[in-house]
Amino acid sequence: MVNSPMRAYGALLVVVAAAVSGAVILSGFVAIDFVLDTVTVWGYMAAVGVMIVCAVVSWLTDLPGILSSEFGSGGQ
Repeated sequence: MVNSPMRAYGALLVVVAAAVSGAVILSGFVAIDFVLDTVTVWGYMAAVGVMIVCAVVSWLTDLPGILSSEFGSGGQ
């Protein structure tokens, strides 16, 4: 399959979105009052939704394979 920059950076965007959502979700476990004051309940639920979407995208596409083939050394 032909590697395209859009596919590579799209996969990277999914990983970044999952990392940001994960940070929001983790901070909800550590300091819930701060999260509810800054992000609000709707923002927290949106972070959970984004994390679920990222998991589904990763499951439907070979996200680790795309990232390793595009950004990994690949033994070269």
